[in-house]
Amino acid sequence: MKPLIGILANLATIDSGAFTGIERVHLPNSYIHAVEKAGGVPVVIPVNGDKENIKIQIEAMDGILISGGDDVNPTLYKEEPVRELGYIYPDIDEFDIEAINVALEKDKPILGICRGLQILNVALGGSLYQDLKYIRSSHIKHNQQTKPYLGTHYIDIKEESILKEIINEKVLVNSYHHQSVKTLGNNLKVIAYSNDGVIEAVQKIGKKFVLGIQWHPELMVDHSEHMLNIFKRFIKECKEN
Repeated sequence: MKPLIGILANLATIDSGAFTGIERVHLPNSYIHAVEKAGGVPVVIPVNGDKENIKIQIEAMDGILISGGDDVNPTLYKEEPVRELGYIYPDIDEFDIEAINVALEKDKPILGICRGLQILNVALGGSLYQDLKYIRSSHIKHNQQTKPYLGTHYIDIKEESILKEIINEKVLVNSYHHQSVKTLGNNLKVIAYSNDGVIEAVQKIGKKFVLGIQWHPELMVDHSEHMLNIFKRFIKECKEN
């Protein structure tokens, strides 16, 4: 049977049309497409504050995909907000962290993408650079202005990592972020950097598959075998779990 992949959704408020101002579940179709193309069954899990419901939903899944979205609330890692901080949605942060904790407790495979990497790091006690300007070495453009399926900068993938097993060569990735990992969460290790020192991927020590990546492979799966293979490996781990 195909594995069930729980994709953690976001919230959005539409500012036009008949239902202006009504909050709704939000998730780009690219996540659903990537999971389906890799052989999984996507199940969208809506943001909610009921811990019992979250536990039931996560336990029913074979693996969890944490999608991208808004900035993470810096009070979660005991920092004041800087001027460059974007929109934050504390309800989403709390939902994601609870879902991550349940998934880790139940040894579910986890794939975190962009903000998904960041909230995974924060859930495990780490912190973030609230804006890349606070990384002195950062000089690469990490918010690209071109087609989303195009890679715009290289990453250096470390040996003996999940990512190296999937992508065993130098690769270009796309880039849509202004925050990044600062201090690592508990039992996380860095497995990829950009050439300016920004952390591009982490994995959890002692877990078979807990992977966080800073770029958006779901936007590249129709144009890059490497990016599709990330999802195929994730789906494989979920199926075997």
